[in-house]
Amino acid sequence: MSDFNMNTCEECLDVTVRPDGVDDSGNYKFVCKLEHTGHQSYEQSFGIYFSTHISVVEAPGDIETEANGNHLLVKRMNQMNDNGLVEVWIKLSADTQPEVTGITDITCIPDENAQPTPVLGPVAKTIRARRSTRKYKPDALPKTVIDQIVQAGTYAASGMNRQSSIIIAVTDKKTRDKLSAMNAKIMGEPDSDPFYGAPAVLIVLANKDMPTYIYDGSLVMGNMMLAAEELRIGSCWVHRAKEEFESEEGKNILKSLGIEGNYEGIGHLILGYVDGEKEPAAPRKDDYVYYVE
Repeated sequence: MSDFNMNTCEECLDVTVRPDGVDDSGNYKFVCKLEHTGHQSYEQSFGIYFSTHISVVEAPGDIETEANGNHLLVKRMNQMNDNGLVEVWIKLSADTQPEVTGITDITCIPDENAQPTPVLGPVAKTIRARRSTRKYKPDALPKTVIDQIVQAGTYAASGMNRQSSIIIAVTDKKTRDKLSAMNAKIMGEPDSDPFYGAPAVLIVLANKDMPTYIYDGSLVMGNMMLAAEELRIGSCWVHRAKEEFESEEGKNILKSLGIEGNYEGIGHLILGYVDGEKEPAAPRKDDYVYYVE
């Protein structure tokens, strides 16, 4: 297994975890490398997710650990200077070889009396990595992958938790092509494919009777885009769902699915394996954020 790295892109800790073999008792050894920048730190902590349930066999004296299922919380109670580098080891017991699947909850205390400074972990990495993909391979996505993305959408925040949105997951090629043709006609380019060859389309609609329905549906779309990125699946928000499902053809599609209610199309999330390299992120504009302190 290769090293698992979490670079926070912030002034705090860059944490790398690597396997270090098995000892004579069959315990699995891991080395955690902490690189610290920006300020002194008097305490550091982070969480590690493994592929299987684990328990701690041994750790150094200045390390506290807490295992809960497949998650291990590691706390180091010692000073690190600016630009410091420390390696700590732990021994774990598990039924099978544990693989590191995530690093999270990275924090450090900048002075002896301060509160911990939390730093975003995998969430920030996924947010920064997400791009809109406009070129896809034709290969179908496994249903298990689509199910995970859809479930992420169902956990989006909504006004008063009314859950005004619904999701239609389309993998049937005939239906997918029909929706693409409807969308292209609305766009005024009937010979194009607004879905860029993506084999799967998730349609988000929301109940217009709810005052927050547009925002609710937009949050569902955002959750699903981030879930797709974490699963290394390309995605792109495609508009004109509103016009599609205001048409008689769109209304008939909903009726054929047994969907009744005052729904408005919010957007399509097209999904598939990326064909080509991901573009780098554009620079963030200078006047994006204003602080009132």
